[in-house]
Amino acid sequence: MDPAQEAFTLGDWLVDAPGNRLLRGGEVRPLRHKAMALLVLLARHPGETVTREHIVQAVWDGNRFVAPKAINTAVWTIRQALGDDPEQPRYLQTIAKKGYRLIAPVRAIATAAAAGGEPASPPGAPAVAAGAVPPPARTAPARRAAAAAVAAAAVVLAAGWAWWRGGSAPVAPTQPPPRLVTPLTHNPGHEYLGRLSPDGRWLALAWWQGQGTGALYLRPAADLDAAPQPVSGGAGEVNALAWSPDGRALAFTATAADGRCTLWLQPVAGGVRAGPPRALAACAPMFTPSLDWSGDGRWLAFSGEADGAGGLFLVAPDGSGLRRLTTAPPAALADHQPAWSPDSRRLAFVRQDPADGSRDLHETGLDGDVRRLSSLRLQWLHGLGFLPDGQDLVLSTTQQDTRVLLRWQRSSGQLQPLGLEGSAPAVAGDGSLVYALLRTHVSIARLAAPGAAPQRLIQSVASDRMPDHHASSGTVFVSRRSGHPELWLAPADGAAPRALTQLQGTLAAPAWSPRGDTVAFLGSCGPGRRIGLCLLPHPGGAPRPLAADAARYGRPTWHPSGDAVWVPSDRGGRWQLWRFAVDGSGAAAALDTASPPGRALQWAPDGSGFVYQPRLHDGLRWRAAASGAERALASLPAGERLLDWRWGTDGLLLLSRGDAERFHRLDPATGRLQLLGTHALGTFPEQASFALGDGGSLLVEQADVAVADLMQAR
Repeated sequence: MDPAQEAFTLGDWLVDAPGNRLLRGGEVRPLRHKAMALLVLLARHPGETVTREHIVQAVWDGNRFVAPKAINTAVWTIRQALGDDPEQPRYLQTIAKKGYRLIAPVRAIATAAAAGGEPASPPGAPAVAAGAVPPPARTAPARRAAAAAVAAAAVVLAAGWAWWRGGSAPVAPTQPPPRLVTPLTHNPGHEYLGRLSPDGRWLALAWWQGQGTGALYLRPAADLDAAPQPVSGGAGEVNALAWSPDGRALAFTATAADGRCTLWLQPVAGGVRAGPPRALAACAPMFTPSLDWSGDGRWLAFSGEADGAGGLFLVAPDGSGLRRLTTAPPAALADHQPAWSPDSRRLAFVRQDPADGSRDLHETGLDGDVRRLSSLRLQWLHGLGFLPDGQDLVLSTTQQDTRVLLRWQRSSGQLQPLGLEGSAPAVAGDGSLVYALLRTHVSIARLAAPGAAPQRLIQSVASDRMPDHHASSGTVFVSRRSGHPELWLAPADGAAPRALTQLQGTLAAPAWSPRGDTVAFLGSCGPGRRIGLCLLPHPGGAPRPLAADAARYGRPTWHPSGDAVWVPSDRGGRWQLWRFAVDGSGAAAALDTASPPGRALQWAPDGSGFVYQPRLHDGLRWRAAASGAERALASLPAGERLLDWRWGTDGLLLLSRGDAERFHRLDPATGRLQLLGTHALGTFPEQASFALGDGGSLLVEQADVAVADLMQAR
């Protein structure tokens, strides 16, 4: 198959197969090569059912071992890019137990149309040649097809080079100019962070292979098929990385199993480790790139915490000169995502507003004098970097459940779309952009029993997450169907899901009251969308805050009496358990525990005590309500990590991940741990949650699609 020679319209979309992307007006949606190959195959048979057997032979070269799940992933990727709902499809229809077919009109067009990024005639108008996409003259293995697609893309998309390099540009173009996009990786798993060496010869990448932690690897940049070589050893989950200006060392941050973050320096030579790594400093564990090396080689800037306050810190490559550069506001995340200007005199970074959780761009010099650059009030930022002009910045944020790359213009203070999806952007030495293209889709599935196969219960084009269930009221969950995370309800009577909130801000962790008449959740329910602990009366009530102090909170839970909500929080300056009376009577009360509490607690159904999870720990502890006595409960088997847990009718149910994903039952009285069911690794998303359903069933987040590759745009 050689999709590089194909271009056609599918409904109102232009399919640019050479560029592995879909275009519609100002929208640009990239596709992985295999997903595009499948789409092209289906387009050659419009309105016809293409069997899975045919797909296995044509797209996966007959490999029956990897094809079944890979086909499902490709189908979900296509549907997400098209914005197609599998329940009411407009483009791609599943034919049960047979295969798939395209139901939208397909029209072949001249390949030259792809060069301008627009169809030769508007979608729906007479095309150059109507009908199915013609078959290619020959078949090629997948690797050669990818190379052909890249070669063709180089011809038709290189016009964007001059615009990318810098200079003036319109503030808000209706369509970003085309650019050459090529893959840097296509390994299984997630390549979620990548940086090219200063000379462009080597690619350093953070790679999670489906189990364990994401580690640091090195590979020749030009050879997609070369095996990446490990670099970080057992340092932990790699969060950020940076090359030295001379290309002889890599700095990276990694979070160990105990939650401690360390900044490391690793000498490299010829694409391999050149000596042992050296620990430079303690850092703040972040889930976004928060490290950069100045172009003059003098300083490493990273996120850290000291004396109870987070901020940016500087340290020299030899470990000397450690000092604080900025201090984040109280109750805010540590300042993060540092990016050095090309002249190494300025450092751009992201700061969080503790009032509503929004983030904006700031800048400082080596003197620590901070000034605010923007008033964008973004809820999500996934990486930041200077453009070659030394003025504008490139950043990633979430729009409509998709991570997109934008250019922030210093002259206007406005954001300009780059027409690319991605996160963790970095400008390479030649001025090109390296970024991670992540595609993920999560739906809510039902497990009849902990070991049963998951069956999709709630699904949409946008991901649905964090379910909680009440037998008479239904399932409440968080969805981005409307663009922002909002609370949705799937009623117990089987009616279609409907939105419960329109907060247009942060929202997470819904929990039904025992009577099913109120939902507690975390979200932007305070004045001015201030983040806090919220209550939503059901049905038809308006959300109100129990607390709106912008502190950090874990998952709320209800006391069995229904008169109070309990939640872990650092609102008092350190992590404690807090009790909030639902009727607002009295002040919130704090409770100290033997270990600082983590993300969750659960009351025993009879109110005799509760179980809580210590902060940054996979174990659980029981606390008796009357005496306050505490004891540790049994630990998971070695190599397993606790994802989520709930109190069921006959003990605690635990979901863990190791070499597989497992449900366990834990008896709080005896500490006995019983295996209930095993699922293949990757069945559930990385930070999976679940809830108790009816009749002993479980509602769990299911990973329908989760792929990530590194890309390069010129």
